[in-house]
Amino acid sequence: MNWPYIQYLIGRLLMVLSLLMLPSLLVAVIYQNGIKVILSFVISMVITFIVGKVMSFRQPEKDVFFAREGFVLVSLSWFLISLFGALPFYLSGAVYSFVDALFEAVSGFTTTGASVLVDTLDVLPESLMFWRSFTLLVGGMGMLIFLLYIVPNMGAKGVYVMRAELPGPTTGKLESRVSSSIYILYFIYLFLTVVFAVLLWMAGVPWFESMLLSMGTAGTGGFNIYPSSIAHYDSRAVETILLVAMFTFGLNFNFFYLAYERRWKEILKDEELKWYIYIILGALAIISFALIPYYDNFFRMIHDVLFNIVSIMSTTAYTTVDILQWPTAAHTTILLLMFVGGMSGSTASGLKVIRIGIYLRSIKREIQHLLAPNRVIPMTYNGKRIEKNVHYGIVYYLMTYLAVFVLILVVLSFDAQNFSSAFSATIATISNIGGSLDLLGPSQDYASLSDFSKIVMSVGMIIGRLEIYPVVILLSRSTWRKF
Repeated sequence: MNWPYIQYLIGRLLMVLSLLMLPSLLVAVIYQNGIKVILSFVISMVITFIVGKVMSFRQPEKDVFFAREGFVLVSLSWFLISLFGALPFYLSGAVYSFVDALFEAVSGFTTTGASVLVDTLDVLPESLMFWRSFTLLVGGMGMLIFLLYIVPNMGAKGVYVMRAELPGPTTGKLESRVSSSIYILYFIYLFLTVVFAVLLWMAGVPWFESMLLSMGTAGTGGFNIYPSSIAHYDSRAVETILLVAMFTFGLNFNFFYLAYERRWKEILKDEELKWYIYIILGALAIISFALIPYYDNFFRMIHDVLFNIVSIMSTTAYTTVDILQWPTAAHTTILLLMFVGGMSGSTASGLKVIRIGIYLRSIKREIQHLLAPNRVIPMTYNGKRIEKNVHYGIVYYLMTYLAVFVLILVVLSFDAQNFSSAFSATIATISNIGGSLDLLGPSQDYASLSDFSKIVMSVGMIIGRLEIYPVVILLSRSTWRKF
């Protein structure tokens, strides 16, 4: 394990993090948030930069960097950026407990969007609201990808970082041209964020709030500005814009790269995209059928159901209605969607559509094999044969996911009001969705939980964001054996 090089890269990353606090500092000055808030950002920037500078003061001569180093780098970095990212919340005095501040930072960088704050407009000044949403934007594409900017000579080593950080079982065409791909994707990512912010502003949302909503949507985290979430605006136009935005950012980032190269046929033929749409339409049919007695306006019902389905699958968790008032069939469907999540290679978390699709396809093949034992039935995805190691990897991941889920569920059950509260909160944590049907409601407030539960959920959010294995590798004995 090349610890000196990992330390060096984490130090460079912390220096970048300190610079990323600058926009929030400017917001604090512009909105005159007070000297204490301004100093909280200045002190946070200085501390983060100094620590990063000390860690990266000398570049190691040995720069061997393989998969294990990539996973450890990603895991350690996520914990550390959350730790330093919590400083502005705590030093400003807006969040009194450091555990709460850490929870808020972890929730942002992991694009979860869960919050311990009941009414952010009354609790947080504009600069901290901006910082909170900005962590979603940064965490969306992955803080670690910034390493490819500050370490341009990483070359092929950058692929190991991408494999460890980018969500989903595949990174598609991106690995072939790491540096150029990342520049293109970040441009598209930021461009779409600005476009949707402008559209929201044109629809009547104040400019500052439109930026917060757009950054939250881009990161598919969706910190709420108001307790009633998007229902506060009571605007079909705003809801429609956010619906399109959430669907867009729930797609595989590789599609953006293919669209940039005008390879539209590859996008339209992608099987995961088809499964993604089929799941949305299937859930729409089930929930709409269950809600028929609850709505007088059919089109309004379809709009509400579609918005909340896409919101859940993209793991943004914005809401337009109080889904607690929906029938049990709708709750069950939404809980299942929380497990599924978005597409691989997107900012969304969860099990991912591609894993669910391949797993169900493997079940179908096993049934066919039972009916015809001598028949050779290859399993394919996008016209390519799926190797056994990929299939086994998905099965092992599902089992590991279930084990982690049960562990977090048991811990949270000591603190939750009832089993359904603990169950839904656990899904919200490990799938990085933020909202929970029973414990929280649309406001997504975790303030009532104990500090221990908040810490467990913070770790769970990082595990879910990094898809378990990087954290497992970090905690394994072999990783620390030769420290």
